[in-house]
Amino acid sequence: MRLPLRGLSDAELLRTHRAAKDSLDSFGRAIRRHGSLIQSWVAGADVVALDHYPDGGVVDRRRGSQFFYHSHRAADAEHGHLHLFWHATRSGRRRRLGTPGRPGQSDWTRTAPSHLIAIGLDARGLPVSLFSVNHWVADGHWFDADTTLGMVRRFELQGSDGHADSCRWVTAFVRLYEPVIERVLRARDRRIASQPCPVAALEDRRIEVVSMARLDWLADLARIDDELKRRGLEPVTCPSPRSHGRPTDRPRT
Repeated sequence: MRLPLRGLSDAELLRTHRAAKDSLDSFGRAIRRHGSLIQSWVAGADVVALDHYPDGGVVDRRRGSQFFYHSHRAADAEHGHLHLFWHATRSGRRRRLGTPGRPGQSDWTRTAPSHLIAIGLDARGLPVSLFSVNHWVADGHWFDADTTLGMVRRFELQGSDGHADSCRWVTAFVRLYEPVIERVLRARDRRIASQPCPVAALEDRRIEVVSMARLDWLADLARIDDELKRRGLEPVTCPSPRSHGRPTDRPRT
């Protein structure tokens, strides 16, 4: 699915371009420092199916945002994927997490890491898809598309524990692809609603990936630059990630 650009106002297009540039710059830094985004999480380890990387995931305790990487689906282009979460109460309100390790305190008191979206990555760490998963896959609280989109718009990760580059990349990527994420989430809700019993469908093990959009991130970066030029706006050229390094190191699996 191509990132929709023609319907954007000039101001929206410029904001999209800033998100694109931020995502590309942070992707390039991850390549220079680690070899790839994936290596920034696995750190040279053999990737074990279903294990989470980095261990425990990356959590912004102040903003309630979280992600982890893992690999288990035998998709043609996908090496693994990121699961993105937002910590919320059952009513959908954000709850600040407590200090880790504080005696007698649970990280998840009255809150749960509710699933927002997943980002499929190829072996080079390039994003190739956005997809939603069923409730039984990630547990947490289940919210409709409108509520989930409100969380997506507030999703933000500040760098922590050596993951500043990937935190900035994920945050910028989500900003960039909000229109596609919205389509994926609305398609998710339509599919669940079309089942004979929507409540039971949320726990149906036969439905894992509910909706998906294939992506060509590099092509979308080029299209954003072309659209800026077409409108006569001041473009900041989005170079290929290859100019920042080589995203070609295949993680050991």
